[in-house]
Amino acid sequence: MYDANKRRVPVDVLTAFTRDLLERHGMSPEHAEIMTANLVEADMRGVTSHGHWLLRRYSGLLDDGEMNPRPNVRVVRETAATVLVDGDSAPGHVAGALTMRAVIEKAREAGAATGITRRSRHFGAAAHFALMAVPHDMVGFATTNAGPTMFAFGGRERVVGNNPIAYAIPAGRERPLVLDMAMSMSANSRIAIFERLGQQIPEGWALDNRGLPTTDPKAFADNGAGAPIGGPKGIGLAQIVDAMTGVLSGSAYAQSVGRAEGDKGAISHMFQATDIAAFMPVETFKARMDAQIEEFHSSAAAEGVRELVVAGEMEWRAYDEAKTEGVALLEPIIADLNEVAASKGAPTRL
Repeated sequence: MYDANKRRVPVDVLTAFTRDLLERHGMSPEHAEIMTANLVEADMRGVTSHGHWLLRRYSGLLDDGEMNPRPNVRVVRETAATVLVDGDSAPGHVAGALTMRAVIEKAREAGAATGITRRSRHFGAAAHFALMAVPHDMVGFATTNAGPTMFAFGGRERVVGNNPIAYAIPAGRERPLVLDMAMSMSANSRIAIFERLGQQIPEGWALDNRGLPTTDPKAFADNGAGAPIGGPKGIGLAQIVDAMTGVLSGSAYAQSVGRAEGDKGAISHMFQATDIAAFMPVETFKARMDAQIEEFHSSAAAEGVRELVVAGEMEWRAYDEAKTEGVALLEPIIADLNEVAASKGAPTRL
């Protein structure tokens, strides 16, 4: 997939470039650093759809004020194990990270904690927030609602977002187990990249505005929908996420989630952290996770399959390669970044 040429950019170069560009959009150094970490990590993990591909879009949102570059992210309500945060239309990368930090601190005392962020914006890759818990020997969880891009099962009108979930679970000698998945067969941004490159999308990814399968990314964009994972199960999970984020937070939900002004356009996230030590010794748990992962690796493979991998394993390999070889970016993405940099008077180009 993505046959366009790619170029490797050193991690430190991409990090400095992105941080500077976000500051030129009016973000504080602290918030720019938080958002940069999310974007760079996504591309290092090979998740092209949620990294710098989105920065051109974010640039427009920051310039238009739909994404607040100087938000007052604040706690609205909290208990010993819960926190509700108002994002003040911040980039979700920032509001989400600040919420997850609070959740982790509460989980140290309570054993487990939950946080919800309301009135936020798109938060990038969900795995980033789940992974924040791992260095603290905690299991991390993150989810978010999104603007409607999926039909009710059997319908042909967009009613709910593809509302991803992510888990990150520590292990010992093995890398953390990381699951990050949307409730549609493909992330919307992946379909957008296919459209940008003039490519057809794989069968089973999308429906047109009549509710029929399509391989044309333009048909998806024209009020089509992402095809749900598992049919009605995917739609059911998307609705549950919407309820636990948009409805429970008191912010936008279902069809009201979008890019409109004010609360109507707000996005909501939920984060959880579970302290492993509240249930068993950490080293015991990590050894058990290693054993569980090894059972998957060593199980019998189907004919023609050379290797069995677990959730997140391919992304870890991409991450390790990016550290030494540089971050692989599509040339159209690099062109977009340089165009945005020029518009902001940034001296550096990729």
